[in-house]
Formats: sequence, structure tokens, C-alpha cells
Amino acid sequence: MKKNSTRFTFMTMMMLLLQATISFAQYTDGVFILNEGGAGSGNASVSFYNNNAITNNIYETVNPTENALGDTGQSISFNGDYAYIVLNISNTIKVVNRNTFAYVATIATGLSNPRYMAFANGKGFVTNWGAGGATDGYLAVINLENNTVESTIAIDEGLEKILYTNEKLYVAHQGGFGVGNTISVVNPVSLTVEQEITVGDVPNSMLVNNGALYVLCGGRPSWSPPQTYGKLIKINLTTNTVESTLEFPSLNPSNLKGTATGTDIYFTIDSDVYTSTLASTTIPTSPLFSLGAQGVYGIYGMELIDNQIFVADAGNYVSPGTVYIYSTTGALVQNYTVGITPNSFYKAEGTLSTTPVNEKWAVKMYPNPATNVFYLNTNEFTEVKLYDTSGRVVKQATYTNSGVSVADLTTGIYIVEMTTNTGRSVQRLIVN
Repeated sequence: MKKNSTRFTFMTMMMLLLQATISFAQYTDGVFILNEGGAGSGNASVSFYNNNAITNNIYETVNPTENALGDTGQSISFNGDYAYIVLNISNTIKVVNRNTFAYVATIATGLSNPRYMAFANGKGFVTNWGAGGATDGYLAVINLENNTVESTIAIDEGLEKILYTNEKLYVAHQGGFGVGNTISVVNPVSLTVEQEITVGDVPNSMLVNNGALYVLCGGRPSWSPPQTYGKLIKINLTTNTVESTLEFPSLNPSNLKGTATGTDIYFTIDSDVYTSTLASTTIPTSPLFSLGAQGVYGIYGMELIDNQIFVADAGNYVSPGTVYIYSTTGALVQNYTVGITPNSFYKAEGTLSTTPVNEKWAVKMYPNPATNVFYLNTNEFTEVKLYDTSGRVVKQATYTNSGVSVADLTTGIYIVEMTTNTGRSVQRLIVN
């Protein structure tokens, strides 16, 4: 009887180990789709696309004991092992493991109408509309060690998209509750606004390509008179000056997409998707493809990922939306039903989960199983992270000769990531 019990425990342990390995590879090869949900409804969600299939509501599935994701999913940003989901009306940011989507933390104070996030100088920077006044906009500076807002940077109203390049942050003032026409250049070290670059009305998307920043300005729409029209602005990143301007007569473009080195670009006008080149001096007269009527906003979101064009159809904004996938030649590949109001797409790239368990790596853990503490057979500087089987970080430390205490951890299986100056290993640890 005792022998059978031991065998059962061993088999159970092996199954848990297998499940832990699988969970770390769950969301590392595909595309995340952020579904905004209905404003005020608290039903934002995230879908995941891979292997020609859609999985909806992945946050709720992975985190059944946590509260719902939140109200009005605005954007997702990635830094290291983590994904940061900005929730506009909830005034929060949910932090999850980017590979497993396991909940890590909530940034719940210091935000007011948060929109988009970028990372620089070891910190996070979040654009905030504030209450909508001319002086209410600001950048929230996030301490990434404890997931709190540690300071703010006052900035003109309507700050929206943000990106980091050439050691500066570039913030597009699309307008928020007003209408903007500038790009703010922010120093992420001194936390100051160094420059304002005047572009066209309503800069809605940015693309860095071969040392230049391209800004697509949609112009003021007809329902926010006086109506103006679009411009594609090229900014020299060395001098932060406008090099060229391409006018869009009688057109309001948005969703500029391309790559960092390629010449082809894609953008939308109403329900149509167009393609051109960055060097072109004319606007294409015919679309690459069209989705049909899309309501007042036109196509709600678009992204170029791995030579495929992902397009978000928000539908009626209260029912599940549709995602269309096209080739770069305009051929429809597939379409899927996702959450309510899909608005953006993000390539899922592996971090921790792509590192194979290297049983031959020089650094070893002992004892394993461990009861109170485990040690490493190295004097090399080593950063240690312990994850539970859902991918949640439960302990993080710099290794010392005193070892790593596990006395505060519950009995079970853990994944230990050890990073030195010369390599990284992921190994399994049993805590008794």
C-alpha cells in the first residue's frame, strides 16, 4: 500500500511538472488582441490568436480568483517578462506575466484617464488626459520595481500615443477632449519636456523608420468642425525638425503601420486600407481592400504583424467584434469573433518561457526538493526569480552565500530562473 502511494505521489508530481512547463509556453507565439469593451460596462478583455485559432477572455481564464480585467481597455505595452494593460475608465494598469497572463499587480493610484505607455531609463511612462482641462494632462512616471506612480511630468493636454527612440520619448497630442497638433519631446532622465514640434491636426499614429519619425495626422473630423485634413510628417530625429510634409487633400487618414527598415506603409481612411511607400509624394487613389461601413470612427484598429494585416471591426460597440486577417497583397486570410470593441493588436514574443530547461548548465540548485532554503554552486553574481505554476513571480532575490529562503512558500512545484552575466537557466524546484 505504501509503495502504491509513493508511486501515486511521484506520478502526480510529474504531471504537475508537465503542466508547469506547458503553462509557461501558453502565450508566446501569436497575437494578443485587446478588446476595449463597452465604456462604463467593465467588460474589457484580451483574446489570443495562434495556429489559426482564437482564444477569448484569456485574463479571466488564467486568473479566475481575480477581479475582472476592468473598464475600457485602452492599450497594452510590454517590458521584460511583463505586460501592462492600461484601462482608461478604471484608471488602472493591470500587470501580468506576458507569457502566461497570470496576474502580478495593479497600479491603481496616480492615474487619470490613462492612455498609452512606453519604457525608458528603467521606468514606465503613461500618458494621461486628466480631467480634460488645458493644464490637466501629464505623464505618469512608473516605478517598475514596486508598480507605483512615483512622479508626474506636466505636459500639454490631449497627450495620446507615446514611443521611445533615440534616447527620447515622443508624445503625440491627438487632442483628448480637445484637438492637438504637436509632438512633445521628453527627456526620460531629467523628466522634462525639451521641445514641442508642430505637426498637423490630430496626430494619431507614429512610425520610426531608418532614423526618422513619421507622424500621421488625421486632421479634424467633420463632426468636430472646422474640418481639416490629413498630413504625413517626417521628423529628423537628430535635429527634431520637420523634414517634409505630404498632404492628404479632403481625406482623414489614421493607423499608420510599417516596419523599422522597410519602405512599404499601410494606413486607413474610413473603411478602406491603403498601401504606399514612405518615399511617395502622392496619395494612392484606390484602396488595397475595404471592409465596408464601419460607423463614425471608420476602421477601429489595425496592425502589421509578420507580413499580415490585422484589422479590428468594432461592429455596434456593444456586441462581440470581428477581427479580419489579410495578406499584404490584400487577400482575406481569415476572420474571427472576439470580444466587445477590439481596438489593437500586439505580437506575442517569448521571454522566460522561450528559455529551455538546461540540465547541463554549470549552476545547480541544491537540495532539491528543498524545505527551508536552497543554494547554488556558484560565486557568480546571479539574479534569482521563483514562479509558481501559473507563472506568477512569488520571490525575487540576488543570490548570496546564505542561499534563497523558501520557508514562506507553500508546498509545491516552482520554476526557478537564474540569470548571470554569462547565461540564464530555468530549472524546476520542489518545495516540501
